Amino acid sequence: VAEGGLGYSCIAEIRMIETIYEGEAKTRFMAPGDTVRVEMRDKDNHSIFGAIEQKVVQA
Repeated sequence: VAEGGLGYSCIAEIRMIETIYEGEAKTRFMAPGDTVRVEMRDKDNHSIFGAIEQKVVQA
């Protein structure tokens, strides 16, 4: 994000940037119990398609 972007598209991307700049990844991968929520909003802050929210569970 500090390099001019607005965020990262996936955990693997931020881990790669961390490895390049810091020598090792600091951000962990998701684990059981974690929740991910994705929502896209328009210029008036209205949800375009509703939120997608999922919880990571042990397989």
